[in-house]
Amino acid sequence: MAVQNITHGVKDTWSLPKLDIRQFVVLALLMALDIALGKLTVGTNVLKISFVFVAMSLIAKWYGPLWTMLIAAILDVVNATIITPSGAFFLGFTLSAVSAGLIYALFYYNQAHVSWWRILGAVGLITLVVNIGMNTLWLFIMYSQVQTWHTFVTLLLPRAIKSIIMYPIQVIITYIFLNNAAVKQATKQIFHR
Repeated sequence: MAVQNITHGVKDTWSLPKLDIRQFVVLALLMALDIALGKLTVGTNVLKISFVFVAMSLIAKWYGPLWTMLIAAILDVVNATIITPSGAFFLGFTLSAVSAGLIYALFYYNQAHVSWWRILGAVGLITLVVNIGMNTLWLFIMYSQVQTWHTFVTLLLPRAIKSIIMYPIQVIITYIFLNNAAVKQATKQIFHR
């Protein structure tokens, strides 16, 4: 019986469940929220501050890894090519978005109450691996005329400082947002959980 529950849980996590009309509409609204929050960024291409993580965290909590990765890829392509085409499209940033979506979903999916530890872990991994690591590498590849270690560190330092400052802010906002009464009520009404 326990093995059957484990395999059923794994199957639910790694499937692309069909959405009813209400769930699909909510997903579309969350995608629109992600795009709107993306327009409210502060900074340059190299150093941006944004609250896009709010919408993606909720998508991850409600829709699971496959939907979240798919939506992250779609939103990245749409943002880079249609919404704010500020330069050449770069597939590396799509890989970063998909990676962040996967991490969020692995930590938040099907959690009635997302614990501090889960949020600290998810935001920490995304901060280190995606924001500081992968995205700095993509910027280095795209914008660096002289590709040396010194140039990479020059890009890395301000991004690392910004990420360290944003880390506790993002953790607190995510915890409050994912665990508030309205989100719990919406989860019950929309997903019958």
